[in-house]
Parts: sequence; structure tokens; C-alpha cells
Amino acid sequence: MIERYGGNGRYHNAVICNGVLYLSGQTATEAGDDIALQSEGTLKKISRILEEYGSDKDHILHADVYVRNQTDVQAFNAAWDAWINPDTAPSRACMVTALGRPPILVEVVVTASVK
Repeated sequence: MIERYGGNGRYHNAVICNGVLYLSGQTATEAGDDIALQSEGTLKKISRILEEYGSDKDHILHADVYVRNQTDVQAFNAAWDAWINPDTAPSRACMVTALGRPPILVEVVVTASVK
């Protein structure tokens, strides 16, 4: 069974299939135009969403991280390292790329198991 949540006609914010939770890309432009603040805000948002759908950061299987600038990777990694438990860290990829709108400095896509 596939369960879809928070759809807008183009995509769903979350999809659960066979005990695996797939989140759409999360951003935190409301945190301001600072990469550290957007990184922390994005990770906090992910924590809230994971909890809402029966998971948590210790159950993340994989994360795709997209940053606008190579110089932002270090600040994102600092926020990530403060947030993630090193014993349950997921697989991860980090890409430097153009993002959907100019205010977005970081976007994170997460796949997690449901507890």
C-alpha cells in the first residue's frame, strides 16, 4: 500500500510505502539568507516532519543534500554534524547546484524507515 500526504497536484510532501518514508526536498528560506541558519532550520523541519510520520533522524536511511555554493558545504556540514547521531548516520550525497528559487541556499531530501 502506498500512502501519500500533503499533495499539491505536482508532488506530495511525504509518501510511505512498505515502511519506508520518502520526504520531498525541504528548505528553510524563512530562516533568512544565511547558510548556517537555513541549514539548521531545514534540519529542524525534517525532524518535525519525520516525527509527524512515525520516524526520526535515527531512522534516516539516505539523505541527498543540495547546496547553492561550494563555499556553503562547510557550514552545512557543521549543522549536520551537530544534528545527526554519528552512530546512526545515514548514507548521504552532497551536490553543489542551482536550486529552484534564488533564496534557497540548501535543500535536503530524506528517505527514512518508519519506526
